[in-house]
Amino acid sequence: MLYRLVIVLLLATFPLHASENKQLVILTTFNPALLSSSIEVFEQQHPGWDVLILPRRENEGLALLARPDHGVNVVLSSSRRLFQPLADSHSLVPVSELSSEHSQLDSDYIAVLGYSGCGIIWNQRYIDRYALPVPSRWESLIAPVYHDHLVMSSPSRSATTHLIVESLLQRYGWQQGWRLLLQLGGNLNAISASNQRATDLVARGQSGIGLVIDSYAREQQDHFPFIHFQYQPDSIVLPSYIAALDRKPSRLMGIEFVRFMLSASSQARIEQSPIYKYRRADTPAIDTATFTVDTGLMEKRAVAVQQLFDISISQQQPLLNYAWQLIHNIRQLPALTPQQTEQLELAVTLASTTVISAEQAGTADFLSLQDPVRHPASERLVGLWQAQMSRQLQQSIRLSQGILMSYRQER
Repeated sequence: MLYRLVIVLLLATFPLHASENKQLVILTTFNPALLSSSIEVFEQQHPGWDVLILPRRENEGLALLARPDHGVNVVLSSSRRLFQPLADSHSLVPVSELSSEHSQLDSDYIAVLGYSGCGIIWNQRYIDRYALPVPSRWESLIAPVYHDHLVMSSPSRSATTHLIVESLLQRYGWQQGWRLLLQLGGNLNAISASNQRATDLVARGQSGIGLVIDSYAREQQDHFPFIHFQYQPDSIVLPSYIAALDRKPSRLMGIEFVRFMLSASSQARIEQSPIYKYRRADTPAIDTATFTVDTGLMEKRAVAVQQLFDISISQQQPLLNYAWQLIHNIRQLPALTPQQTEQLELAVTLASTTVISAEQAGTADFLSLQDPVRHPASERLVGLWQAQMSRQLQQSIRLSQGILMSYRQER
């Protein structure tokens, strides 16, 4: 390895300062290994520079950047929300100083590094073993046949998954979008710590199908011929962003690295890099990518959506799985009585309705989740919502169990 990859784990205790021997600090939500080839070339061109990579999830990155002594020179992420406070406080170098070529999605201070697409990854060996149909789109994965065969990450842990979830909510609307997500959640056998981890679980055969981006899927396809990937029809394009911080005395270091990443030579290598991005100057070659996410709405309710996913799905996985297993079983029964049909409809409603309405999601109480330090009561509020979702699922389970018992007695 031609550069020293340093992961700092003690920032909460010790401030970070650039060292005297030209230390370049990069904050990223990506796996640091995906940047290795680019960093190696950069260090060859800049002997004597130390590159320090800080891998952080979105919320951890926001907390770090809020500190006056964070020492970061460059931010690189698919989460636009990570950049927004810096842009709002005029703490970033203008894109006009970084590149003479512009992407249509560049802002004044945030440059697009490249693009990805999202879709479905599946393990054909797993599909064959369990006689599953090859999935065509995310919406098809709510079918009973896929119960306990799916994997995805949480939007609170993966900026990419947050974009996927938000695209579903905006496409279908808040109520119908969460109904779809809760049904998908009921078919999950795992909720992974990252989008990359989801692809790993599919490649290893621990899950059969995953909702992922093309970058990680292609990486697995290079190693395993039984791994397949298909873009989601009418999907979204997922940009990755990069910005240099306007910090003296190390301002020029951040500029130099971003210029390097946006240069023609780096962009020419980008599609062959482990990140597998489409180049910033290209229109992504994803014919099905026709849906545009309202990024302003996404940023406004980011923590709300992340929290609600965990409240309703991540932290309810056993109950959610069992509730939908019973519903799937009942739906296969012939000749339900009118009363049983009515009870089944209620069980489905309870298992597919989130505890927060679209109207509530815009209130001050809900938005206070974005700043639990200033709003300590938000932790209690989250606990109440989580308990309410648990009660809904338990009631759904009891209704389904009652239907199955009465059905057997009638037979």
